[in-house]
Amino acid sequence: MILHNLEFEAFMAYPKRQEINFDTLNNAGVFLLNGPTGAGKTTILDAICYALYGETSSDRESAKLHSTYAAHSGTKPRVLLDVTLHGKRLRIDRTPAYNKPITRGARKGQMREESAKATLAELAPGADPADEKAWTPISSSVAEVNRTIAERTHLTKEQFLKIVLLPQGQFAQFLKSKPKERKELLKKMFPVEHYEQLFAALTEEAKTAQQEVAQDENTQRGYLERARAEMLALQALLDAVDTDAEGTDTEGSAVEGSVEAGEAPENLTAETLDAWVAGGVERARKTSAREKQEQQRLTDEADQNTRLLAERAQLQADWREYEQLCERRTRLTERADEHKAQREELAQARAAAPLHAQYAQVHAESQALTARQQEQAACASALDESGRALLTALRDEETAEDVTFPEETTFAALPSLEPAEQQTQLEALLDTLRALQKKDAQLTDEEAAAAALLKQANALEQDRARAEKRLSDLTAQAEQLAEELAGYSTADEERTLAAHLVTEAQQKHDAAQQMQQKLDAASAAVAEAEKQSKRTATAEQKEQEKWQASAQQALAATEEFKNLQVLRLAQASSLLARELKDGEPCAVCGSVEHPAPAQIAEGEQLVERADLDAAKEREDKAHKQARTHELAKDRATKAHQEASEALAAARTQYETLAAQGECDVEQTAAQLQQAQTRLAQAQSRVTARDGVLVKVERVQAERQKAQEALRTIEGAAVEAQTRHRDAAARCEATAADLAPARAAVGFAQRVEAVEGYRAAHQRLARAVLLLGQVRERHALAAAAAQRLLAESSFESAELIHAAVRTPERVDALEQAVAAYELEHARLLEGFGREAMVAVAARAAAGEQAPDDLQGVRERVEQLRAAAHRLTLREGERESVLRSLQALRGEYAAFRAQTAQRYDRAQMLANLAAAARGDTLGGYEHQVDLVSYVLGAEFERILHSASLHLDRMSEGRYGMVFSDHRAKGSRSGGGLNLEITDTWTGEPREASSLSGGESFLASLSLALGLAEVVQANNGGIELDTLFIDEGFGTLDAETLDMVMGTIESLRDSGRTIGLISHVEEMKNRIPAQIVVEKGQNGSSVRVNS
Repeated sequence: MILHNLEFEAFMAYPKRQEINFDTLNNAGVFLLNGPTGAGKTTILDAICYALYGETSSDRESAKLHSTYAAHSGTKPRVLLDVTLHGKRLRIDRTPAYNKPITRGARKGQMREESAKATLAELAPGADPADEKAWTPISSSVAEVNRTIAERTHLTKEQFLKIVLLPQGQFAQFLKSKPKERKELLKKMFPVEHYEQLFAALTEEAKTAQQEVAQDENTQRGYLERARAEMLALQALLDAVDTDAEGTDTEGSAVEGSVEAGEAPENLTAETLDAWVAGGVERARKTSAREKQEQQRLTDEADQNTRLLAERAQLQADWREYEQLCERRTRLTERADEHKAQREELAQARAAAPLHAQYAQVHAESQALTARQQEQAACASALDESGRALLTALRDEETAEDVTFPEETTFAALPSLEPAEQQTQLEALLDTLRALQKKDAQLTDEEAAAAALLKQANALEQDRARAEKRLSDLTAQAEQLAEELAGYSTADEERTLAAHLVTEAQQKHDAAQQMQQKLDAASAAVAEAEKQSKRTATAEQKEQEKWQASAQQALAATEEFKNLQVLRLAQASSLLARELKDGEPCAVCGSVEHPAPAQIAEGEQLVERADLDAAKEREDKAHKQARTHELAKDRATKAHQEASEALAAARTQYETLAAQGECDVEQTAAQLQQAQTRLAQAQSRVTARDGVLVKVERVQAERQKAQEALRTIEGAAVEAQTRHRDAAARCEATAADLAPARAAVGFAQRVEAVEGYRAAHQRLARAVLLLGQVRERHALAAAAAQRLLAESSFESAELIHAAVRTPERVDALEQAVAAYELEHARLLEGFGREAMVAVAARAAAGEQAPDDLQGVRERVEQLRAAAHRLTLREGERESVLRSLQALRGEYAAFRAQTAQRYDRAQMLANLAAAARGDTLGGYEHQVDLVSYVLGAEFERILHSASLHLDRMSEGRYGMVFSDHRAKGSRSGGGLNLEITDTWTGEPREASSLSGGESFLASLSLALGLAEVVQANNGGIELDTLFIDEGFGTLDAETLDMVMGTIESLRDSGRTIGLISHVEEMKNRIPAQIVVEKGQNGSSVRVNS
């Protein structure tokens, strides 16, 4: 990292812009930063630190970085750093948060907070830094700049401050501090969080593993007790079998086959459990084999008796069936005569049925013949009446006697004609009358058309008069509208001008409204952003307070735990003394006599292991709570930073809008209203003009239509008169043709009457035809009846009628006969079965039906019950055995698991002890894991520091690492150092060094730490170092050696900045940054 240029303004003690050109100082190699106390030397380092990390070296709040000298001048604070990181030249521009006065608006004169800002730009390779176009922006927000710088430097702020700024006072304290204090500092420089987490995880896992082992022991006792209960249950079952066997004399097998199982062990263990269970299982198997044989014997006997029972039950059922068949046969014999009579009656009814049907047909045909004869007479009478009525209606008193009508001629000729010719004559008459009817209807239509034509001609004459008047009125109206239209000649120009004025006014009004809306929205956004900024600031403050409180609690809990550890170690002898018993050897010296055991002081309580565990748990809980509050604090800080950035953006937006000028919305609205009113008036004139134009066009169109209508009406009137004259002539001719054929009634009535006569004539012909057909069917039916009677067994029709039965009676007879015959067939079938033949033979021999089934049934039930009891006992034993086998399998798996968990618990306990630094294998330094890891880094620091110290002390002093505990310290070792002195050959304590020697050792430590941290972070090049006060304790000779060391650092390409008040240093180093303070703030001057 190479510093090129630093600019800052309104920053802490510096109200005005200051610039430090480090390129000039880099060329000098060594420069001096001097000035009076409180002038602001550290502020320069704070400016560098703030440019890189957004924070100062003293963690001063960003809002307090604004110079109090410039707070009311409106000058914003700013830091601009030009620096090279890993070969890339960057320009970092930061503005911390500050309060800025409001210059306009309702809040003018009040202060508002501007959020922090940051930008980052990169210089093109080989470009001139003075050329602004050569800088390329790469980040534009605080978060992005912070992330980019962290990626480029690979250093935290704490590491940067320790290796770039070497504060001698702190390293002098570090040189002589205790290992515990060194540990806290080294933890800030080297990442050991992973090892701390590993240590905590090991401790927790070891504790959990021990709890699991204790739980496993309880579970093992549960398994053994369950096994004891299962075995006792199995023994009880087997003892019950033996007791039953002793009281049963079944072939003596039960008593002889009994097996004794071992008694339950007093102290049941995994080894005694297997032997005891194996004996019980063997006894259960032998008992099961013996009872299975007995069960088989009982089952066989029960099956034999079951078959006997089934045979006797079947014989009893067959005997009952034979007796029932005998009873049915007796009842059937009693109905034999009745069955014979029913069969004869059914036969007579079936024979008489077809003859009876034929005689019924003859009777029906006779009635049909009578009906047809009556129908023929009625048709003949109706025909004569219709003819007389038609001829009578043709003539009246006015009809001339010499006139002959077509109807009269046709009716006079009909009697001499055949029926077919009569129909032909009637059809011809109808055709003649229909032709006359059609012509008469045509005459009526022609007369109506002539009347309509006359009416049309008269109406057209009236239309012509009205059309002439309409044409005259329209001509006068067109002249009047032409005069009115002349008054609107400028209406279009007036409207165009008014519309242009409205457009201009509307644009101005819209622009004013939009500007006002933007200002209102920007003002509201500023107000809301301010509220959010205040809320997040309050939340940040609360979270900061919570974190500080929880951090203090965590430190107190840690201190409490360490104090208890120290006290317990101090009470070790008292704890051992408490365990001593007379006659038993001491765990330390082995003596069985304890004449003076250690005693605790009066009022002092022994620290138990439980007290340590409780204190450790409180410590872990407090640290966890502190970490939680720290994360919440970081989130609150980030939220406040984001809110501040949003507030700054909102204020910038509002100021930009306000700078564009204000618009009077009411004035533009009034101007727009005036322009709209003028446009409406102009539009009204145009609308009126358009209405007049529409009227002119309408009147002209109507006038043209009126002229055309008049011409059309005149032509139509002439045509209508001509057509009327032609129609009247046609009517006269048609009337003359119809006069000879007209009668007293109209042609339509005459056609209807002739059609009625023709229909009556057709009905008479059909009646004659049907009468002949009926006579023929009657004769055939009578002949068929006589033939059937002669062929039957009946002598007369009366006997036939007597034998006829109704269908219901016939169905009843058929069902009765069929039922009798079916029952007879079933009886024959039943008596023919083999079982019935056997029963009949037994009955004939004098045997009776069997009735001794109950005894056999009871014996079967007894045998089945005994076998079932044996099955149940076998099931109970099998259930217990399965449970035992499952329990043995579970227990075996459990023992395998517990063995693994026990080994793991032992391993974790050893690892946790090693991580805590407990004495293991004779290692007595008690170095915990974190101290061990930090010890490796500390050893590297001391190696590098020793090289510098050897050179500055001309080979006398060196530094070596020691992991031994410090004298009088109860805590572990691992972070101690010793000063080697080649003059005495004996190691020395750092506290024995003189002031000048301590300065050389502290400077060496600082240089060594810087080199190790630099190497750990990827070998980053740190080309600029600052070394703080401490030179005043050196004599001239030592100062020469120190300056020689510093010169050697310069030879490696570094630039060294020395911060000192020593006058000799001012004389030795010409390149200086001189800080001067005054009443109006401080200023910087560079002397090269």
